[in-house]
Order: sequence, then C-alpha cells, then structure tokens
Amino acid sequence: MVARYLLTNFAARGSVLLSKRGRANVAAVFPNASASAVRPYDEIPGPKPLPLIGNAWRFLPYIGSFDISDFAKWSSSLLADYGKIVKISNIPGRKDMVLIYDPDMIAEVYKNEGQWPTRFVIESVKYFRDKVRPDFFEGYQGLVNENGEKWQQARTVANQPMMRIEVANLYVPKSDEVSKDFVKLAKQLRGSNMEMPEDFKNEINKWALESISLIALDTRLGCLQLNLAKDSEAQQMIDAVINVFNLSFELDFKLPIWKLIATKELKEFIKYEEDILRISSKYVEQAMQKIGDLNAPETPDSSFLHRILKREPSKKRAVILGMDTILAGVDTTANSAAMVLYYLAKNPKAQEKLYQEVKSVVPTNPNESITSSHLNKMKYMRACLKEAMRLAPVTTGNVRRLDKDIVLDNYLIPKNKADLFMFNSTLYSQDEYYPRAKEFIPERWLREDISECPVNKKAHQVHPYVYKPFGHGVRQCPGMRFANMEIETLIARMLLSFKLEWHQPDVKLVSKALQGPISPLKYTLIDRK
Repeated sequence: MVARYLLTNFAARGSVLLSKRGRANVAAVFPNASASAVRPYDEIPGPKPLPLIGNAWRFLPYIGSFDISDFAKWSSSLLADYGKIVKISNIPGRKDMVLIYDPDMIAEVYKNEGQWPTRFVIESVKYFRDKVRPDFFEGYQGLVNENGEKWQQARTVANQPMMRIEVANLYVPKSDEVSKDFVKLAKQLRGSNMEMPEDFKNEINKWALESISLIALDTRLGCLQLNLAKDSEAQQMIDAVINVFNLSFELDFKLPIWKLIATKELKEFIKYEEDILRISSKYVEQAMQKIGDLNAPETPDSSFLHRILKREPSKKRAVILGMDTILAGVDTTANSAAMVLYYLAKNPKAQEKLYQEVKSVVPTNPNESITSSHLNKMKYMRACLKEAMRLAPVTTGNVRRLDKDIVLDNYLIPKNKADLFMFNSTLYSQDEYYPRAKEFIPERWLREDISECPVNKKAHQVHPYVYKPFGHGVRQCPGMRFANMEIETLIARMLLSFKLEWHQPDVKLVSKALQGPISPLKYTLIDRK
C-alpha cells in the first residue's frame, strides 16, 4: 500500500526516480510493469498544453494544430508523431485522453475494466435525455450511454433476446425478404449504363433501416419504395439517424461550446433526436397493441420486441432500447454493407468465388427464403465481411474509463484520470499484423490451408486484441449477430442477381463519429444470365 501511495503521488507531481525497494513493490502491484522503472503519468508522450488554455486551442478551426475532420487520419498522425501511447491533457470540460495503439496494452485495459465496464458517455445524448426530455427518459440513459449497475440491469434485459442465436435465426428469412425488395429497387434505379445513381448510399441506408426496424420496432417501415417522399417517416428516420451521428461528433469531439450557449448544432441535434423518439414511440405502441397480452408465454416465434416487453413491461424502456438499436444499426450496417459491395466489385476473382459459394447453398427457387442453415455454410462470405470491415472499419475503436490505477507501457495512469481510447482500427492497416494490409484478401480469414491464399500469416495468427470491430467482453455490441445476418442476406441476393463492377475512382472514406464512404456509390450492376 505504501508503494501504491507513493506511485500515485509521484505520478501527480511529475518525474520521480523510484528506489530499488520501490521498484520491487511496483512489480508486485503491477505485474505487467517492468520492475526497473515505472514512469509517472505526466511523462506520457503527447502534445504539450499551453498555460491557461491547455490543449484546447489545438481543436479550434484555422489556428489549431489538429485536423479532426477525419478522425482516422488524425489517429494515424498521432501514432506517427508520438508512438503507441499518447496523452492529450488539459482540455477544458473534458477528462484527459490517452490514446493506445498496441494490442498488449489494449488487452491490459480490458483485463482491468471490472464487472461493469465504464465507457465514454456521449454528452450530447445525455443532455437530450436528462435536460431536454426528462419527462420521457426519467433519468434512464439507455443501453449505449448508461454505466455501472444501471447499465448491467439494462443489458440483462436485452441480452437474452439480442444475444441468443435462435432469436437472430428467426429473422434471417424476414431479412431476406427485405434484401429481395432491395434488389428490385436497385433494378428500378439503374441508369441506361447499368450504373447506380449518385445518391445510392441513401438507398442502402433505407435497406438498413428497413432491416433493423423489423427487429427493434417489429414492423416494416416501407423504406424501399421508389422515390420515397422526403417527408415520409422512413426518410425522416434515416435523416435523423445520420445527422445525430454527424452532429454528436461536432458536439462531443470538439470544444463543447454548446455547454455554455445553445449552438446551431445543438438545436439541430435536439430536433433530430425528437424525430427518432416520436417515430419509435409510434411503432412500439402499435407493436404492443398487436402483441396484446404481454404476459402470454413466449414461443419460438415470439418477436424480439415481445421478448423485451416480457422482461421489462414498460413502453418507455422499449422505446429507448428501440432508439438505441436503430441508432447503432442503421449507418453502421449500411456503411459496412456498402464497402463489402465495393470491395467485391473491385476484386472480380473474390466476387466470383463468393458467387459460386452462394449459388451452391441458396435454393434455386427464388420464392424460397435464405435461412440460418444456409448462412452457416457460407465460410467465404464471412471472410469477405471480415476483410471489408478490416479495410473500412465503421468505428475507430473502443473507450474505457478505469476506476483503478493501471500501468501501460510502464506509465502509471491513475484511476479515473483519463478516457482510454483504444484505436484498433489504426492497427488494421499495418503490415505488422496483416501482411499486404491494404489489399482485399478474404482468404487470410480462412483457417484452412488454402493454396491460393497469398499471405503467409493468417488472421487467426494475429494478436487476439487487434481485431475488435464489435468491441470486447460484456460490452461487446449486442446486435452483432443481427448486423452480420442482415449484410450476409443482402450480399447473397445482390450476387445472385448481379455481377458487380466498379468503373469510378476509388471510394473515399471519411471518419467522424463513424467511418463511411463519401464518394458516390455508383456500382455497375450487370444482370446475371
């Protein structure tokens, strides 16, 4: 305890040398630390704060040294400038940021996250739920933004319906119907040159919303209509979800001026949050009327929403979970699906290999649905999804705030001192982990010794804490099964109907709260004979 007290105080004061006896105690308290030297928190590399204004000025437009218009590029630049652990301190209104780019350090964070891992709170969402609409949320922050025991209670309610494979399997044929409708829409949208229109990303967003609404709201919103009206609830929901993500990046990752004055971005954010709340409430109410007796026993065919209401018979809680599921499942799933289609279009050999796999598994009768047993046989499909998510990850990584001291790379980080940002996505593009990292090589994900795999290091041989697209541990994304299932049915139906080609410049990605394509998704879709 004496050594622990000294270390904590040394870290607060600055650079201090430890005695030989102290070093031995350090090794006992922090087994991952070298006994030779534990360095204080203040010595972690990073941009030096200025007097009074700290590092805040770096985030300002025009005069700042940080360009966070693209979060992924900013992350990579910090790794290049400072190394595998970086500290950004003295940011008014925020905790320090410690950025981590090493799988061993990432593993150490997860091993010390505790029973109820504490995640970065999205302050803009918290403001809306606590200050703007406390009448509805009643202090409840939901699955995404809650921490501690309240998070555990919410996750317990959601876990069984969301994490059970049989519930996800129930929705495979329903998602397949959505994917069939998307194929019909794509045929209607094609130009005379067989290319998709400039705004085709919006159509993929519609598909994602239609798919997740089946689960979260127990309904089909009718998103896949040709020329969907701008004032329709479906289009309003799509616009709201996308803008909430974009605006939360402006509000939560830049200087929080909105905490002092009601900025234009805050007002827009509130408007879009209200839209999501209004539409979600309407359809949860309709679903409850359709279900009728919430006390009726569950059956194998019981919907996701019915199972949730069975465990938490509160309309408000069901609406909040529906909102969180939609926010987490539209832009994320749409971006991932768009990039899988893109990489397949750019890599005709991989596309043909996947097409042959799909054709050998899916029933030839177009009136028959894809089922979970079909998806389970598509190993190359899963490899293509993983490779696309590696090359174009939707999220940059994960964040934790620890309530205990931890030593990373021999630096002592006092408890609750900083938010620890684990930038896994930056590791995905490094040849150290994935040889020929910039190339689309799905074979790297297949464990079998396939002769055509051009790399000698398979993905399963990489450090297990490098690839974490859905998070880790008890706070892993609970909708992972649904997201993969939706994308797999879409890719299968698209390949059965079309040969994909790409005759445009390479797609450009932008990384804010999420990463996704900003280039027009003008795929060329050639009908299969």
